[in-house]
Amino acid sequence: MPQHASPLRRTAAALACLAALAACQSGSSGHQAIVAQGNAPAVAGRSAGSAVPVSLPALTAPRLRPDILVTVRKSMTPKEVHDVAILAPGAVVFSTGAVRVNGKAVHVASVSPATFRRFAARGTAESTPVWQAVADGGVIASHAAAKSLRLALGRDVRVGGTQWLTLRLGALATTGIPDTDLVVDSATGAKLGLKGATAVLLNAGKADPVSLASRVRRVTGASAQVDLLTQPAANPVAFLTGSRAAKAFGAFSYTYFPDGTIQPDAAWVRANIVSATVPILGTVTCHRLMIPQLRAALQEVQNAGLASTIHSYNGCYVPRFIEHNPTHGISLHTWGIAIDLDAATNGRGTKGTMDPRVVQIFKRWGFRWGGDWSYTDPMHFEIGALLNP
Repeated sequence: MPQHASPLRRTAAALACLAALAACQSGSSGHQAIVAQGNAPAVAGRSAGSAVPVSLPALTAPRLRPDILVTVRKSMTPKEVHDVAILAPGAVVFSTGAVRVNGKAVHVASVSPATFRRFAARGTAESTPVWQAVADGGVIASHAAAKSLRLALGRDVRVGGTQWLTLRLGALATTGIPDTDLVVDSATGAKLGLKGATAVLLNAGKADPVSLASRVRRVTGASAQVDLLTQPAANPVAFLTGSRAAKAFGAFSYTYFPDGTIQPDAAWVRANIVSATVPILGTVTCHRLMIPQLRAALQEVQNAGLASTIHSYNGCYVPRFIEHNPTHGISLHTWGIAIDLDAATNGRGTKGTMDPRVVQIFKRWGFRWGGDWSYTDPMHFEIGALLNP
């Protein structure tokens, strides 16, 4: 680590994993709010004299399982939205961002309730009062957010974005979107500064969600984050993404430097990063949870007589930003859950020399391969799934 570099402090916070939308029961149409019991969803009655800009009908279209979530920092162009949405009929486009409530930053989704509700869980999707609360210009909060922010069902909430709005808390229910605590309609979101297409939900239908995710990544390249929200059809394990790695492998504070390197806090490193002996490569330094799958994959490579096709080990635990650029996300090498092999002949943007039989073995053991990316990185294998015991 260069001693002359000026360190800056950040906190790497784990992003929330996808939570299934809780089943909601129909709310009262009167003025009294239904009191939430525990985590049971609840719907407030409509405010007396409130205008009803949209009257939502009952849901008649089939529900859609949320398989893929695409998020971007800057709004997608109409062509980019088209290129992603055409991959899965029924895709829903919405906006995401952060607002302030009671002095805290809270993540919010700005949606069209009539279309977005189809991606909700059974019970919630069919509960028109929940989505009517959004269509009325109110706000839905997750149970956790309501508790943390001390919000009361049926009461007004001051929400700050590009301007401050007073919104009625019309329902309590988990949002179903990673790292999102509030849901508002598109018109309300626009007033808060949530504009443009910054997120897309897609349903894979009868196809394997992994295949859809791969097609989406080929379209978006590195400009978008693509999260696989459901288990793959062919391999029922809990797949991970960059946004979910922190929760699975631990969040940590870190110092970062202008050259794009990162120094995680020592306590996290001691608890998670280990050196171990594995077949073919010898000693590697990786996250303790990756070692069993890496060892098993390499043992299968060796058993298949393919050990001679791997010539060098070029690092696993290498804490840094992607491409050493602090404006990019944190590389999975920072968690020690990615490994580079044969770097000399497998550079970025090339087809590389990795034996396809080796690639398939790694994939069977829960790894993703950088050679499948639109901007290839054939030396790179990263944990895509923690296999069930």
